[in-house]
This record gives sequence, structure tokens and C-alpha cells, in this order.
Amino acid sequence: MLDNRDHDFSSALLRQALGICTAIGEPRLTRATLVDPAPAPDKEAEFGQLEFDDGHAGLYYAWLGGEQATLQERYRSRVRPGLGAIDLAELLIEPDDAARSIGLAAINALTARLFTQAGYTPPEPDDSFGGLALQPGDRLGMVGNFPSLVRQARARNLEVLVLEKKPHMARHEPGLVITPDPSVLRDANKILCTGTTLLNNSLDRVLPDCRHAERLALVGPTAGCLPDLLFERGFDFVASGIVTDPLAARARIRANEKLAGSVRRTLISRDAYPGFATLLANAQSRRAN
Repeated sequence: MLDNRDHDFSSALLRQALGICTAIGEPRLTRATLVDPAPAPDKEAEFGQLEFDDGHAGLYYAWLGGEQATLQERYRSRVRPGLGAIDLAELLIEPDDAARSIGLAAINALTARLFTQAGYTPPEPDDSFGGLALQPGDRLGMVGNFPSLVRQARARNLEVLVLEKKPHMARHEPGLVITPDPSVLRDANKILCTGTTLLNNSLDRVLPDCRHAERLALVGPTAGCLPDLLFERGFDFVASGIVTDPLAARARIRANEKLAGSVRRTLISRDAYPGFATLLANAQSRRAN
């Protein structure tokens, strides 16, 4: 169930999505790639995708389990070609993970539409650590276990402190702690937060244990929504991606392959981001011309 904080965030994001459609038009769904989550030791992630008639697409992370496991069966009739993006985005305020996954994917596609129409191209990151600029002596916190990033950080001899709710992942060894106890984050000076917190209603619950950090980044393809509300909550960076080739992304999703080559990685910093109002004004101006 959404608590008031979650509902406030989702409702505000939905209002921004509606603002995009009101200002520059509402795209229609052309295809939905809804997956049955199948986590495996040799895979790091799996995604679903919504594609729209303006050429843009939005991703959602598909390993949450729970209601996501029955997403295809429960939502195929509700996610059909011809639906407007707002009809799909409104699913973000429903209480289950499957609905929210679809809703956020629609909002991610609308965000990409706004960026294109406004002529805004987010910068690409230098590495996978979301703008944190890791240095010797840093203690890296993670909300969500990113195995590849843990390996990279440990290869730099950095201490890594991971909040991960899945109990079977818990570990405690020199230089690495993986635990369901959120207080572990209080010892980290730089923190990466997974974009799945936008899907499982946990974002505002973990933030109190993150706000002390020198740098705080939200990362992952599902974090491809407008970042204004995230910057308001204390994030310094949002590292995500924009689907550049929906057809190739769809093929890779169906083949259980990585999305490399079909998604452009992005890194938006709070200090350099023009803001929703400016982007919307620019998009309207360019559209008028």
C-alpha cells in the first residue's frame, strides 16, 4: 500500500507527465514487451519496455518479484496498443508493483519525449558510479545490491556497505557488508540508490539514512523519469538511460541480452539540469516554430 509520502511523489510525477502531454501532445502505445521475471546467477538485470508512436520508449526493471511475476497475465488486457501515455502513466499511483512498473515506464517515455522536443541532451557518464567521483578512502553505500559495481569498488580497495532486503544475499566480510539493516548506510560518505526504489515504494523510507552523504545518486534505467522531484529530495545525480533503438531493445529483452547499443546512458546533475519548467517552455517554443 502507498503511504502518504509515496503517494505524494507518484502524484507529483504524474502531474508532470500530464503537463508534458498537455503542452506537446500525448503519444499512443504501439507495443508493450511485458516479461515474466526470471532472475538468474549469470544475469544482472531484466527489463520490460513500452513503445509509443512518437518513436520513444520507456523501460522498467523486472526483478522485483511479487505482483511483477504475474504482470503479463494480469495486465496484458490493460496495456494494449492505442492507449494514451497518460492512461498508462496513471498506473503509477496504484498500490502493486506490476502496475507501478508499467506506469513508470510510460513516464520514462514521456520524459524522453520532452527532452527531444526541448532539444536537451543529457550528458553521458564517465563511469557506472553515478557521478560520485569515488576517491581512495571513500566508504561507498548502496541501496540495492549491484554485484558488478561491488566488484569494481572492491577492486579499488573501497569499503562497500549495501542495504539489500533479500536475506539470502546478506554477507559480512572485510571491506563488504550486505544487510537488510538500513542503518548500515549511515557509515557511508557516498551513496548509490537503485531506481527500483521508485517501483517498490521504498524511496522515502530509505532517504533518512542517506541524506548525510556528501554525494547521493539514483541509478538505473528505471530512473529515467524527470529528475526535479529527486533533486528536491536531496539527490545530487540521476544516472539512467534513454532508449535510442526501441526495436533493438525489444529484441535484446526477448533474447535475455544486455541492452547495450540500444540505450544511451545519461547522467544528470542537479547543478546543471535546466529544470522541468524550462524544458517545457523550450519544447513548446520549438514546437510552435
